[in-house]
Amino acid sequence: MNAKQQATTPSYICVAEAIQTLQAGKMLLICDDEERENEADLCLAAQFASTDNINFLLHSACGLICVAMAGDLLDTLHIPLLTGEGEPLQGTAFTISVDARAATTTGISARDRAHTIRTLVSLTTRPEDLARPGHVFPLRARAGGTLERRGHTEAAVDLMRFAGLTPGAVICEVLDANGDAARGPALHKMAQDWGIRIISVDAIARFHRDHRVSLVAQTSLPLPEARFKTLAYQEIDTGQQYVALVLGDITDTQAVPPLVRLHSACATGDIFGSQRCDCQAQLQAALHEIASEGRGVLLYLPHEGRGIGLSAKLQAYSLQDQGYDTLEANEKLGYPVDARNYETATEILQNLHITHARLMTNSPRKIQALASAGIVVERVPLEIQPTTDNIRYLHTKYQQMGHMFSMLKTTASSYNWKEGEL
Repeated sequence: MNAKQQATTPSYICVAEAIQTLQAGKMLLICDDEERENEADLCLAAQFASTDNINFLLHSACGLICVAMAGDLLDTLHIPLLTGEGEPLQGTAFTISVDARAATTTGISARDRAHTIRTLVSLTTRPEDLARPGHVFPLRARAGGTLERRGHTEAAVDLMRFAGLTPGAVICEVLDANGDAARGPALHKMAQDWGIRIISVDAIARFHRDHRVSLVAQTSLPLPEARFKTLAYQEIDTGQQYVALVLGDITDTQAVPPLVRLHSACATGDIFGSQRCDCQAQLQAALHEIASEGRGVLLYLPHEGRGIGLSAKLQAYSLQDQGYDTLEANEKLGYPVDARNYETATEILQNLHITHARLMTNSPRKIQALASAGIVVERVPLEIQPTTDNIRYLHTKYQQMGHMFSMLKTTASSYNWKEGEL
């Protein structure tokens, strides 16, 4: 199916529509490229497998029901590739077949297969919960998804990742009335009769190529400052999660640019109120400023410990207790001084149609990150009064990382570095 044909075929959908379809527990068709198999598979998120939809696949699609899965899920369940002589057709990575041990009768019924499929992708399943061989056929997706192999297996798992679902998908090739692979007008007639939309492998691969992150959930969050529209984003390749708290119309180009805060997650500060940093105070101040203006966005980034993680940060704290500063502690442990990357954050801001931002920050790296992405930046200082517990931390960022702190020009001179007192 070429681009012109897709554009004139109303049954084709984009990735955003496919995500909504799968999140609602519905099926869609994934159509392959002409130069490959040129066939279509019905696809369903494995976590939504039911007796009814598996029975539909059995009687309507008529192909082999398989479960496309991410490699790490299969490894956790100790499900190996099926080995034999030569290479499988089209490079399809079949694993050993399975049945769920508990609550399964013969394993072949639609009910039994739906139960096994849900068991495969359940976070509580252990290797011993599965009997091998069985009546459900897992397929191992390549780690790079459609960027590595443009097959139905990889396309289905990519879609699950885009949708923020467990990376396991039921797929079943569609056969026509003659028992041949359904293609062209016959396939579109079947899709129309079923009320099921189609997406191409090419569209999935292009989305994967062009995007680092996808929007997986939207809701509202009532905070003490205001009720924020809340958007959950997930990195496609890593699964890392970002949250955007949005207030008001941030796309109004006639108004002053919206306030924007890129806030790196800090469990010790944001949650527990640690005084070793100024993170909780900055978070609260940023939300207060956005609420006061009635407009802006706070993007919460999974950058604990400037990107090294919570446990590593606590290890660095232990070294700081021995006299090392925050940079020296990271380097002694073999970690970068700052491991954060803001490419995903800037893509999210672009997804929110922000072209001009009043960025609440003291960090030159954040300003540079937005500017490099083509976003016009005006800096709004976000300084918190230093305390005895955090002044050395702030002074290190000021002196060695270029952070902009006007308060430290006067406070540092009154700090007793030997005794640790203001």
